[in-house]
Amino acid sequence: MQTYLKIFLYLLSFFVIHVVEARWCNYEDAGYESEFINEDVVINADGSTKSIIESQNKILKESGRSTFTHYNLTYNSNISQITILAAKTIYNGKEYKVKKDMIEDKPIASSGYGFDQLNQITISFPKVELGSQVYLKYKSIKKKQPIKDFFGKVFGFSSLGCIKQFNGNIKSKLPLHIKLNDPRNSLKIVNEKKDDVHNINITLSKPICECIINEPQFLVDSKYSTWIILSSLNNWEDFAKKLFPGYYNVINQELPEIFMDIANAASSRGSDTEQINFITSSLSEKIQYMGDWRTIEGGYFPRDLKKIADSQVGDCKDFSAATAAILQKLGYKVQPLWVTRGTTAAFLHVYPLPTFTDFNHVMLKVTSKKEKVYWIDPTNMVSMAQGIFPDIADRDALILDDKEAGLTKVPKIDYQNSKVIHDRELIIKDDLVEQRGVITMCGESAQQFTGYGLDVSNDQLKEMAFHEISGTYLVEDEKKFLELPDLTSRVVKDLTIKYVFQKKNMTYKTNLGNAFTLRANAFTLRAHDWLHRVINTASDQVSDIFIDIPQTIEIRTTIKDINVKDCSRLNFKANSPWLHVNRSCNHQNGSTQFIDTILILKNFITNEELKSVEYKNLKNKLESDFANVSVIIN
Repeated sequence: MQTYLKIFLYLLSFFVIHVVEARWCNYEDAGYESEFINEDVVINADGSTKSIIESQNKILKESGRSTFTHYNLTYNSNISQITILAAKTIYNGKEYKVKKDMIEDKPIASSGYGFDQLNQITISFPKVELGSQVYLKYKSIKKKQPIKDFFGKVFGFSSLGCIKQFNGNIKSKLPLHIKLNDPRNSLKIVNEKKDDVHNINITLSKPICECIINEPQFLVDSKYSTWIILSSLNNWEDFAKKLFPGYYNVINQELPEIFMDIANAASSRGSDTEQINFITSSLSEKIQYMGDWRTIEGGYFPRDLKKIADSQVGDCKDFSAATAAILQKLGYKVQPLWVTRGTTAAFLHVYPLPTFTDFNHVMLKVTSKKEKVYWIDPTNMVSMAQGIFPDIADRDALILDDKEAGLTKVPKIDYQNSKVIHDRELIIKDDLVEQRGVITMCGESAQQFTGYGLDVSNDQLKEMAFHEISGTYLVEDEKKFLELPDLTSRVVKDLTIKYVFQKKNMTYKTNLGNAFTLRANAFTLRAHDWLHRVINTASDQVSDIFIDIPQTIEIRTTIKDINVKDCSRLNFKANSPWLHVNRSCNHQNGSTQFIDTILILKNFITNEELKSVEYKNLKNKLESDFANVSVIIN
């Protein structure tokens, strides 16, 4: 069982599923059954641990067979040790022991100066067939915790299989706080104290299956899953204060020459945003980002500034520490933040007790001398102090500070600041359509294309632009004109693209003449996704759905020299707490113009909201009157 789980996302398919029914899985759906899982944990007063984990899993389907044929265990060899005690397959009552040469314990290749070494144990079980039972027993020793005298762990019960029996025994010399979520009444917990040792026993009162099937999006809120948290601290404030010294001891170090040069150059810049953007973009040029959540001896802290400067590589902790040190030199107040990074991770909520499983990224809260607050993630290739990157916006975060330690919230993106505006004119002659247009991207919407020119050639940029706008692969004589902005800057600015292309067969025949499909998308391959996500939901859906980042999308489509009859019948308006959608039509000088305006107000529609009458009415209205609309152009 994988116990270090925050939210259980099962990406079971890479293609679009048109869902008939979504639901929690049952035994018949499971790839394997965990016949039993036993976990005995001894926790010492300093937080170090010794665990014995024993499990036996019955293979039910090919997915379960794939899971256990080559089974992997990963550990940090600098602070941990895993020893395989027994491994075998049982098939038709006969045991097939895993030979020693079929167990490999090898370092995982790791680049970067001064980073930890991860090891991976691969166990190749023999005779893994449908109906076989895979047995594994191993010992795991953790020599030290990232912070002294602390222990925190999440026991989660979601998997691709069903769990028949679980028995967890914890003996701790550290006092432990317990929080649990038991939506199916599956847990039984006994907590006793004897001779300064806390004894906790966790068992399942009945089998549990917590995988989900047939979901359009696998974003399941933790409140629907079964879990138990054990932590030696009962609040996030105390946890953050324990982490605080490991960051500020680095931030307060003397700046290496390379960082001092950046600070001196930034000081001559005018505004706060200019200074911050200069610092983060300069660091991106000098230091190579390497995503990693490990440092020396398994800690969760940045390396010394000199080591970062000398190695010229760093992870999020290193980038944040270096950026904070430079900004502090210029008089800014800096506070490291722990967050969960990922555009669709904004639906995650932290557990009620602190552990190391809730966050995967470090960024900064920066306050200017005039008390203006900036939310800075310096690990991006591009800089945007004037906005908030979508993959860290609108979510819980942990402030590491001695006076203001604790949970906070990163602000959400302002949909009025993040805009995509597309003016396009269609000239239709028989089966040939010439489309000419101007696309303007503002605020956070511009960051997705900023810096592209640093990674690809101009020819590739042009090919990508025509493909994104047209939705197809154009041949050279169809590409009439393209004007791109400077995409080599590391600082996010408003972008404008101008284009002209021609394409045959963009219209299609009907019994009333040729027709053209209206789509509310600025980029044919991208911006229409919001509509697909909103209406592609199941009647019994388990998860939340991600709409898109908050933004304003405005598409003004002019069909030149064609007066579309009764076009006002296509006017549309729908307002909801999640998005506003409006379509209007008017005639101008013998031409017809459609204006689509979409305001995406929220990232997500929660599972509870999907069951509301308001959402069902919105979905029905979008499906019937907006999603599939065509215009007769004869």
